[in-house]
Amino acid sequence: MTRYKLISLDVDGTLIGDGAYPTTRVAEAVAAARRKGVQVALGTGRASEACYHLLNALNLDGLHIFFDGAAIVNWPSNDIVYLQALPPRAAAHLIGLCREYNLFLEIYAHDFYFIEQDGELAKHQREKLQLKPIITDLMTLVNRIKIVKGQIIAANAEQKKRADIVTIEMEKYCKLSWSFDYSNGMYFGNAISRYVSKGNALRELVDYLGIGIRETIAVGDSFNDMPIFRVANTKVAMGHSPDALKEMADWVAPSVQDDGVAATIEKFILSE
Repeated sequence: MTRYKLISLDVDGTLIGDGAYPTTRVAEAVAAARRKGVQVALGTGRASEACYHLLNALNLDGLHIFFDGAAIVNWPSNDIVYLQALPPRAAAHLIGLCREYNLFLEIYAHDFYFIEQDGELAKHQREKLQLKPIITDLMTLVNRIKIVKGQIIAANAEQKKRADIVTIEMEKYCKLSWSFDYSNGMYFGNAISRYVSKGNALRELVDYLGIGIRETIAVGDSFNDMPIFRVANTKVAMGHSPDALKEMADWVAPSVQDDGVAATIEKFILSE
C-alpha cells in the first residue's frame, strides 16, 4: 500500500499540454492511483469552471484547489469549502491598468468567466478551457459580484513587457504571480488576494481531509507552483520547468509531452 494519500496536480503544462485533455497514458495513471486509494486533486491557477471537463473526464471527485489557491471546491457537488475574493479596489485598478496598457484580461467568479473584447486570445481560451465567456464592461462587475481572480494573458515578449509594468503597479493591491505555458509560449498572470497561495490551500485541504502533509505529493511546472512546493512533502517538477522550480524538487519528471504526470504516478505510487 502506498504511503501517499494525496497527489496535487497542476493543470496547464503538467496534467495537459496541447489541447484540452490529458493523454491516454496520463488518464490511465490517474485512474490507477485512485484505485490504490490515493486522492488526486487538481492544484491549478485555473477557475473551477475551466476544469469541469477535466474533472468529469478523469472522474475526479473530492476536493480541488482552484484560482491559484483562492478557492477549494468539492466536486461533483461544486460546494465551496474555502474562498478568498480579490478586493474590489484591486480588481478595479487591474481593469484600469489593462485598459491603459492594452492587455487581454479575464475576470473570474466561481462559476462565471468574463472578458471585455473578443479576438484571437479569447478564441484560444474558449478552446483550451472549454468555456464560453460573457463579454461585458468589466468595470461594471466591481462591487457587484465576488471576483476571485483576474488573469492577464501575454501572448508574446512585447505584451509581457507591458504586463510587467502592470505587475509592479499592482504590488500594493494584491498578489500577481506569473506562469508560462510551455505548450503555447504564452504567459499567464494571476491576480488574487495577497493572502492566498497554492501552498496555503494545500494546508487547508489536508486539514479538511484529516491526512498529514507527509502523505502528499505536488506536481507542477511553473513559478506559481513554488508555494505548494514549500508545503508538500514530495515535490516533482516537470522536465520543462524553470531551474528555480527544479532546484526545489525532489525529482524532475519528463516533460508534459512525455507524460511526466504518468511517470510520477508510476514512480511514487504504482511501484509501491
